[in-house]
Amino acid sequence: MGKLLWSPIEEQKSQSEINKFKQYIEQRYSLSFAPYHDLWAWSTSTIADFWQDVVTYFIIKFYSGFYRVLAYPANSNSFFGSKWFSGLTLNHAEHVFRCETGADTNAFAHSNGYLQR
Repeated sequence: MGKLLWSPIEEQKSQSEINKFKQYIEQRYSLSFAPYHDLWAWSTSTIADFWQDVVTYFIIKFYSGFYRVLAYPANSNSFFGSKWFSGLTLNHAEHVFRCETGADTNAFAHSNGYLQR
């Protein structure tokens, strides 16, 4: 295993979007995830709930609703051939640029570990 090059400080961890999402899930389902791995394990064992919560938490706007988060192919639990968010229509670009402020939005990660815009 390689040498760890960078790790966020506790303040960065607590303010991260993944931590805020983790807290949302913990509150919604009355769960507690100590390490990140526990959240990952939950997300892979309750796939449809996880992705429904991603859509809800991040306020994804649809132009047509979906009637099922995940539909596996007949006689299979394989992701190959699965259908995600059946019936859904959305505008991807709208979500990419929805927080546009008019300022230069090119983002670069610097060697100091902070995101610079």
